[in-house]
Amino acid sequence: MGAKVGCVNLDPGCTYIPFKPDFDIRNLFTVSEIMESEGLGPNGAMIRAAEIMEERLEEILNALSNLGAEHVLIDTPGQMEMFVFRDAAPRIVEALVGIGRPVAVYVLDASLARRATDLIVACTLMEATQLRLGIPTISVLNKVDMLSEASIRRIEALISDPKAMERAIIEERLGAMTDLALGLWGIHGSASKASSLILPVSAKTGYGIEALYDLCHEAFCACGEL
Repeated sequence: MGAKVGCVNLDPGCTYIPFKPDFDIRNLFTVSEIMESEGLGPNGAMIRAAEIMEERLEEILNALSNLGAEHVLIDTPGQMEMFVFRDAAPRIVEALVGIGRPVAVYVLDASLARRATDLIVACTLMEATQLRLGIPTISVLNKVDMLSEASIRRIEALISDPKAMERAIIEERLGAMTDLALGLWGIHGSASKASSLILPVSAKTGYGIEALYDLCHEAFCACGEL
């Protein structure tokens, strides 16, 4: 579309990324460096990395605010314990609100959403993320190119029809867990319409990417239906 886009990597644990970042947290520190210097294992080093991110927050925010791009794509650590549930992430998001309009995109792998209860777990984690970060959050079901057309249609039907989802939950025969699953789905259904969507996309084929772009903009629209 011709817009100037900034790309940011905030994952200090990755060894490869398929893009050239305009800002890379690994230029400040990496998980492997922390493991070596502080004698920590992988999990402890990731938690320590979140603490260091918070300690160097002003430096990170200055870099992000000086990118001068119309859109900034920020790739965060996939581990929710390291990013969402540590203090650094809400503080980063709070600062971003002052310089722009951040939207969180919660990415779920399509291979992990073949059952109704899988989708409910994903929705619950997404809503916890939105509550924690305090900004509009969109759920994306990525890698749908790995699924059949029938599977994609079934997932879209479950997402769009609460009664269909309830029937699918009951058909899974979860026993005592059925009431829990139905209760979680009921909570999800009472959330805002933007939060209740799960958008199927494929980064490989481009399926759904334009809809994601539109939804990111409409997340701030209070004038009508999404």
